Amino acid sequence: MSDFIFSNQPIQEGKLAKNLASIYHENSPKIHEYHGMWGSLAVSENLYYGYQPYESNEHICVVLGGPLLYFSDVSFIKEKSDRTSGTKAIYKRWLSGEMNWDEDLSGPFAICIINKQSHEALFVTDLMSFIPLYQYKDIDNVVISSHSDALAKSTNQVNKIDIVSRIDFILHGVITYPYTVYKNIQQMAPASEHHFISNKNEIVQKSYWQPIEKPYPHSISQAAKDLRKAITTDINKVISQTKNIAQFISGGEDSRTISSLLSSIPNRDAFIFLDQMNREGKVAEKAAKAYGAKFRLSTRDRLHYLNIIPDCSDLIGEGAQYFHAHTFGFHKKCNLEQYDAVFGGLFSDALLKGARIKKVRGSTRFPFIPQIKNTMYSPAKLIKNDLIKEGILEELNYRRKAHYEYVKSIRPTTAEEWFELWPSSMNMNIPNLHANRRLFRSYEPFMSKEIVKISAIVPQKWKMNRRLFHKFAKPYLKQTKWLLHSEGKLPYASWYINVPILFFFWVGQEIGKKIGLIKGNQGPWASWDTLLNSKEWLELLQKYSHMETKVLDGILVDDIHTFYNSNRLTYIQRINLMQTLYYEYKSNKS
Repeated sequence: MSDFIFSNQPIQEGKLAKNLASIYHENSPKIHEYHGMWGSLAVSENLYYGYQPYESNEHICVVLGGPLLYFSDVSFIKEKSDRTSGTKAIYKRWLSGEMNWDEDLSGPFAICIINKQSHEALFVTDLMSFIPLYQYKDIDNVVISSHSDALAKSTNQVNKIDIVSRIDFILHGVITYPYTVYKNIQQMAPASEHHFISNKNEIVQKSYWQPIEKPYPHSISQAAKDLRKAITTDINKVISQTKNIAQFISGGEDSRTISSLLSSIPNRDAFIFLDQMNREGKVAEKAAKAYGAKFRLSTRDRLHYLNIIPDCSDLIGEGAQYFHAHTFGFHKKCNLEQYDAVFGGLFSDALLKGARIKKVRGSTRFPFIPQIKNTMYSPAKLIKNDLIKEGILEELNYRRKAHYEYVKSIRPTTAEEWFELWPSSMNMNIPNLHANRRLFRSYEPFMSKEIVKISAIVPQKWKMNRRLFHKFAKPYLKQTKWLLHSEGKLPYASWYINVPILFFFWVGQEIGKKIGLIKGNQGPWASWDTLLNSKEWLELLQKYSHMETKVLDGILVDDIHTFYNSNRLTYIQRINLMQTLYYEYKSNKS
């Protein structure tokens, strides 16, 4: 959990807490409020042990997330009674003037330090803004929060909607940085200190790190060694302190890598969530057994991704795709909160396998085709859609180009990749973390500070075709050397060996589907086609679209159903539209 809202002006007691609590439909965490001449602060309790707010005579220090400390031990991560040790350690390090944010903390975090005497405040974002912060500012007020919707409620901005951002989300699944769906609220910069200067009522931003593009001085083999050191160091910091851990497992290679690194802890629980036991589950079960974990399958209701729309949309906030909150509901069913740490494999694809590098057409449809970079692609290319009003498209194109030019100033030759990474809110998968960190003690080793830094400087060609990942992960994949990935490749083998394997696997799958030997959903996701054509989905669409919607202000058709059923929208864009309609339905009812 753990979010905060800070206001430089005193707010009536209870208001900020109510707005933070509103992101939960049930089981809202305990929320603490602080008030003084400096303003008001509300903080929901942090699930990570040792990271509750710390107050001294001069300051209030708040830490979001559960960052791993590189200047101190992390013995507090298993102690329920040791409530502020981590926060206090960060505070004292900062107070001494020795804090180096990009070296001393690893993983997702956000920091708030309020000076109760000078009325000034410091807000710090992590390397990629894995935990984003948002700001509202007018002549007299500065209000900052880790949740955009709670911030909007606290500043009376709920009805001041930016229709361009709404359309942006429907089309792309994200909102172009630094905009949000609210006209007067923006996301704060990643990897930065943001100093609130009270007597000037302004925020001064100072970057402490950027993913600057520069030549990598070592070989790919050395990069692989550095990655192994980085991920081992982060994981060992946790498992050296507690054995009460769990992990997520899948039919893929990322979870096998994590499984190997956790294998010193026998009989740990390895969770997977599926529609039903299928190929993905069978491969994951074999992997769990190979690495000494207890396989824990939980199955989804066929309407799971429909039923969670309200809860997950409010939990992660508008502008992020709700369906990446895969664990919602299962966090209670599987008692994930009981573990000191639950490990995942998020962002390995984005940072190490070039998932955000656009490839020439065909490699997705035909996975046996080697990946080749599409050098003609640019995210700044003009978006054309004859269903969207011209003025909306013009402004949207301007925003995307501006962000692209900003990223290009840092990364001249790889801007198209980092356009979707910097900050991480530009990556559609990041809501997975936004949900998990609020539900249980989630740890994502591929978000290690050193892995982020290595990813920023290694050549793109090393990321393509799993070259770097394969060299890095091969020692961890030995125990499942002959176990096929659920998508058909052998993770232990290099990309060129996998080409014929993938080809024959693909041919077999295609034939099996046509003659009826392979039926049903064999992957980790739900069957979206089945869900979107279900009676219940269409009834919910009717319910949400029955009320007035601002989406009509941005499109050239007279009703939502015409827009929804247009062949110009993909199934993902239809899901994004449904989520947007939920927000408007909720707003109209309140």
